[in-house]
Amino acid sequence: MMKLLNSPLTRISFGLVMVTVSALLISDMLGMVPDARRAELKSRLVIAESLAVQFSIVVADGQFHVAEETLRFLVEKNEDILSGAVRRDQGGLVAEFGNHQVLWTLQPGDVSTPSRIQVPIFDKQGPWGTVELSFTELVDSSSSFAWQDSFLSVVTLVCIISFVGYLLFLKRTLRELDPSAVIPERVRLALDTLSEGLLIVDQDSLIVFSNHAFAQKTGLTSENLVGQHSGSLPWETDEGDSVYSQMPWDEILEGRLLPDNDVVTVRLANGVNKAYVFTVKTSPINSAEGNIRGALISFDDVTEVEKKNAELQRTLGKLEHSQREITRQNQELHILATRDPLTNLLNRRSFFEGFEAMFSEAQDHGEELACMMVDIDHFKRVNDQFGHGVGDIVIKLLATVLRDFSRPNDLVGRFGGEEFCLALPSASKISAAQIAERMRLAVQQSEIAEFKSTHSITVSLGVTDLSQGAKTVAELVDQADTALYEAKKTGRNRVILWPMDPNADAAAIQLEAHRSLEAPPKDDSDIPLKTQTNQESVAVEPASLGKRLTKRSMLSDRIEQAILRSRRHDTKIAVLSIEFDTMRRVSETLGFSVGEQLETNVILRLKDVLRSTDTVSLSDEKELLFSVSQPGGNEIVILLTDLDNTDIISTILQRIFATSKAPVEADTIEFYLDADIGVSIFPIDGEDSGTLMSCASSARREAKKQVGSNNYQFYSADVNERSRRQLRLEADLHRALERDELVVYYQPKIDLRTGEVLGMEALLRWFHPQLGMIPPNDFIPLAEQSDLIGKISERVISSACQQIKDWEKAGYGTLTIAVNLSPVEFKNPHLADRILQLVEAAGVPFNAIEVEITESVAVHNMQTAIDVLNKLSNAGISIAI
Repeated sequence: MMKLLNSPLTRISFGLVMVTVSALLISDMLGMVPDARRAELKSRLVIAESLAVQFSIVVADGQFHVAEETLRFLVEKNEDILSGAVRRDQGGLVAEFGNHQVLWTLQPGDVSTPSRIQVPIFDKQGPWGTVELSFTELVDSSSSFAWQDSFLSVVTLVCIISFVGYLLFLKRTLRELDPSAVIPERVRLALDTLSEGLLIVDQDSLIVFSNHAFAQKTGLTSENLVGQHSGSLPWETDEGDSVYSQMPWDEILEGRLLPDNDVVTVRLANGVNKAYVFTVKTSPINSAEGNIRGALISFDDVTEVEKKNAELQRTLGKLEHSQREITRQNQELHILATRDPLTNLLNRRSFFEGFEAMFSEAQDHGEELACMMVDIDHFKRVNDQFGHGVGDIVIKLLATVLRDFSRPNDLVGRFGGEEFCLALPSASKISAAQIAERMRLAVQQSEIAEFKSTHSITVSLGVTDLSQGAKTVAELVDQADTALYEAKKTGRNRVILWPMDPNADAAAIQLEAHRSLEAPPKDDSDIPLKTQTNQESVAVEPASLGKRLTKRSMLSDRIEQAILRSRRHDTKIAVLSIEFDTMRRVSETLGFSVGEQLETNVILRLKDVLRSTDTVSLSDEKELLFSVSQPGGNEIVILLTDLDNTDIISTILQRIFATSKAPVEADTIEFYLDADIGVSIFPIDGEDSGTLMSCASSARREAKKQVGSNNYQFYSADVNERSRRQLRLEADLHRALERDELVVYYQPKIDLRTGEVLGMEALLRWFHPQLGMIPPNDFIPLAEQSDLIGKISERVISSACQQIKDWEKAGYGTLTIAVNLSPVEFKNPHLADRILQLVEAAGVPFNAIEVEITESVAVHNMQTAIDVLNKLSNAGISIAI
């Protein structure tokens, strides 16, 4: 609408209308325009005078009845005459019609008006009387309300018709003219020399000018293009690539800003089946007032470039296919080189390379490392009695048990024949022996159809750890092998620790092993696969490897094993690729030694962060299962396994960023860290180790592009958005306590039989100032992970106690309020003391508070939970489960 009003055609048309109206008004002032009011008044006088002449004859003859009939006929046939009468000079009406006495308002001697006219009647002696006529009121044409039959209506109609007529006429006239004439001839010649196509369009997108280069592409002449609508040309845009709903210059004409380039495809209309691809650049043409009057459009022909690009893409596609095939073959070669073909476990050479790395790391950082040797009892008898085929089945069965009952970061390898060896990082010989006992029981309880219940399989196991003084991997393996030999010597089907003491810690080992096997497995397999352990699962690769698998191969193996475990247990794993710019700068400026020391301290700090992560509300595991690796350069990779819920990742990211605020020391110098983290998740982002690592690295590179420090990026957009919302809520949750945004509502508990109110339940709600009401299912897990749950529970209990007192003052008596407590809180042995202090300080009876808990408390914190519940119950606080 504004565009139409500001159009030059509209302004010119309006000016012509004003000229026309002025001519009409001048004509009216000169009296050249007929006056309908004056003509009407004259008509009334003629009627009255004619009637007076006629009535003079009638009165002279005394035929008064004829006068009355004439008045009746005149009033009925003329809508403007309301009434009429003949009045004598002596007074009194001789004849009348139309309720004249009421309508007539003139007094004797008054002058006639336009609506009340009186004309004298004469007889032979002189004046005899008057003829009186009452007319309707004349419309005042000067009134603002005068419309019908007025000069104003004529002027208005002329304005409307002439405006539309002028507008259409001028538009048609301009089209008949040559728009390109506005461009000087010397400018036209200069523009025709350009190799780029050029168009100039007006604000209606009509072509004003086309240079020779563009006209050639369309198969038309410049003269034929001028005056056409630019959209009438056979444009074709790729909707997948273009961000516009229309042509780029149309967006400019409508006042929107555009990027510098857009690609438009045009197919020629000259019969040639050929398409040109142009890079379009559009600039607005503005008036002196800043209004858009048109657009200048240049077309750079990139058709050949696009063809070359298409050919290049096809070539790249072939190269990518070849690269994928090479990668697949390399993976197959890697498997053949590092894996035992029968069991798919690490072969002896690959196992010892990885074991050497673990051994070196454990010695450098003073960490625990255990070794386990496993051998099948009476395996030669199996081969002799049932054949080597059944023997292979037994070996694969044992390999499955070892893999499934080991932790995600343990190394499992086939030592040779029926012997296997395991390296268990961050495990003492007692914890390793407990794992060994579970493996032994699982093998003993397994059944092999080929045996037909005539034979059973058992294994003997030897366990040792670094605390026994081994200086090399070979010495550690020899200790475990000696313990294995002792197990076979003393009866087989048992676990022996080195130095040999068959009775040492046996009770503790067997109790823990049997307890872990009491819980049913997560899947339908014949063998229990999931192992719960109180020990940490940590593996850290050192900076230098020596004789071992390459860092990335070892990491890839760990990820593949974690994938197999996740598929079996229907869990998820996460790969975090972390880069610290500080580590790179330190190595470049202060040398490799300082850089390596910094890397070691950074890895140790990451391990501390991961060990302290509380997963009780998110996973069945008591400890987070993870590994930290440095596959090369400044990249550190964290592998998180057995995740039931990926929300824990956001908490870990926040804790990594929080710990980076404290300086890390290397060579007596303090350094501050700046991390960029990329995250990929199995099975969302990939199905194999290579894809997951690639996705995590890609996400990390995207994180580095963000402004500021300590950035992260999930490879999956939806997971990334959910994580960012979670981190924001966790940050806002701290301020929510300070701003009293957490509100407690009370829901009554009613006996449906009697209608009696038995008590109340406290319901916590969070009204976020920007996001509105946040459901408890969204913010309670965040509070549990960020250690805010204790403060929130204290706030709820205090509010409940105050509400009980308020109801007492209002005369409602003492009502019981139930308060929900999180399972995480039962890890705190002082929980009961704190609750009792809050209730006592509020002056509320202990029996007015009821604590509601879930059964999962006993699973995760059995003894602590029992102590807390007993103390609360003894004080009089009700417990509801």
